[in-house]
Amino acid sequence: MKTTYVKIPEKGKVVLEKGEIEEPGPGELLLEAQYSTLSPGTENALMNEHILPLPQNIGYSMAATVKAVGPDVTDFQVGDPVVTTGQHATYLLMDKRNVTPAPRGIDLEQAAFFNLAHTGMYGIRRSGLQFGEPAVVLGQGLVGALTAKLAQLAGALPVIAVDLDDSRLEISREMGIHHAINSKTNPDELTRLIDSLGFDGVPVVFEATGARKPLDQAFEMVSERGRVVMLSQAHGGEAPQYHENLMMKGASLIGCYINSKPFSLYRTDLVIEDSWPPVLARGEKRYKGTDVWTSDSDIRVVLNLIYYGSLNLKPLISHSFNIDQIVDAYEMVNSLDPNLLGGVICWK
Repeated sequence: MKTTYVKIPEKGKVVLEKGEIEEPGPGELLLEAQYSTLSPGTENALMNEHILPLPQNIGYSMAATVKAVGPDVTDFQVGDPVVTTGQHATYLLMDKRNVTPAPRGIDLEQAAFFNLAHTGMYGIRRSGLQFGEPAVVLGQGLVGALTAKLAQLAGALPVIAVDLDDSRLEISREMGIHHAINSKTNPDELTRLIDSLGFDGVPVVFEATGARKPLDQAFEMVSERGRVVMLSQAHGGEAPQYHENLMMKGASLIGCYINSKPFSLYRTDLVIEDSWPPVLARGEKRYKGTDVWTSDSDIRVVLNLIYYGSLNLKPLISHSFNIDQIVDAYEMVNSLDPNLLGGVICWK
């Protein structure tokens, strides 16, 4: 079978290439792409050789349907809607452990944003956010906007979205965020609001800009024994001053690199058969307990939030591209076009 996929042959450039794809082997699924999303920050870094040497494939957030299953696969069926961290391609082979089932009837265009959404969810889990705690999200790019909405769903009161771009703040308001403030044009409003919270600061601050200055600002606004959560790498400038603004408050700085937690867990169990002692059962089962939240289990939560209507991502979709427009789409990614918020590729 032929597949078309997206490749970075050299810095700042993407091309479409064709190749052969085999039938799925043991433990594999053949997936047919429906939608995949662009991740401007990460994919810009990949295009410019900041992550891995080039050439490389690109893409890591796909909504698809199962086209065929491997000979030993019993937990997926042909036609099932799924999401996966696979590359941008019309068809792709994936290990079934890297594929998460989606509810039938879900909007797959929104489901394709699962990867960035569960990044924000990881930050919220790591923050220990309590129902009723105020939270500030610095930066309303795609991850920041998703984090703000998920924090609101998790019970943060109020959620304050902060950015320098009024158009992005307007999208935050459309998403139902309690307060959306331009910290450049309305710094007094931000200060007044924080002062009104009654915590001598903000208990939870999410930094989602990837810039150094907002990280310093997060240290300044966090309350005593509060938490600053880094959702992106802060680049440029000197190291943040944390002595008075963080350490003396007893506040915590929490990193949230998404691959610092397991993607999924599988268990093997001891069973009592016909004789003693107990022996290990054959095969493995996905661990389903809620005491450990893996990426796979958080992805399932994101998909259910979309399916049940609690999380509407439509306002975040700024651009929709077909296959013939992929090269143009990545010119926007490479130039860090500020108009590109949520870009989605429609493969059908």
